[in-house]
Amino acid sequence: MGYDLERFVGYVNEGLLCSVCQCVCEDAVMSPCEHVFCSECIRAWLSQHSSCPEDRTHLTHTHLRPLYRYMRNDLMRLQIRCVFHTHGCDVISTLESIRTHEAKCDYVLLNCTNAGVGYLCYWCGCEVAVCRRDLEAHMCVCAFSGTNETHASVAKLRTELQLLRTESLCKVEELRCEMESRLDSQRRHMVQREGLMKNELEQLKSQLSRVMTDVCVLLAAQRSHQEELEKAELEKAELLKLLKKGDQKQATPTHGEGLLKPSPLHLILDTNKRKNKEVSVI
Repeated sequence: MGYDLERFVGYVNEGLLCSVCQCVCEDAVMSPCEHVFCSECIRAWLSQHSSCPEDRTHLTHTHLRPLYRYMRNDLMRLQIRCVFHTHGCDVISTLESIRTHEAKCDYVLLNCTNAGVGYLCYWCGCEVAVCRRDLEAHMCVCAFSGTNETHASVAKLRTELQLLRTESLCKVEELRCEMESRLDSQRRHMVQREGLMKNELEQLKSQLSRVMTDVCVLLAAQRSHQEELEKAELEKAELLKLLKKGDQKQATPTHGEGLLKPSPLHLILDTNKRKNKEVSVI
């Protein structure tokens, strides 16, 4: 926030007014479009917007720069009343030196030195705030001027309590670090175990795959062997039928025929039997 315009004596150029708070600029900065702002005001504005509050041109923090020298000189030469003029201070100074005066002004409000400390739900001490010039006179009549020792004891106890609290927090932090270290160690061990178990699982999967391949090969060989056996059985049955028919024909020979030669069916049957024996051996 800037300086209240009513505190100034004489004419104030409108170009030195902040476009955000409409007060005389405090810690003034300028945009590339030459509009002037309080440093705090424009930074608060730019935290929610990305444009100049005066003409809405694009603006960011990096675009801000100090005032021109002549503008800064005009600003620093303005005559302003002390901020404590409502308390009786009649000093009028340049804006450049007003802060130095206000830091040591006799009309600044100070708390009584017997103010004490806050304790639980009440305030043990003097709550009066007086001007610096009247502080000494107030101390002579302050009702709490005899309670300094009590306040010192309370302050000492508060300090000891704060030390105990700090020590407790340190111990808690040490325990937390120790527990985190243990947890990290256990976590690393578990990660290693997980890696070993994954490797073992991959090996078991590889072995299972090889076993399944071997089983498939054996099953295929068994099916092929079974098919050959079934085919041989069918051939055997057909040959037996043919053999029976041939025997029946040989049992009724015609006149003039002598002993018959061995039938080709017998030769085929013998060949089939030998095949069955070879298949059985395989």
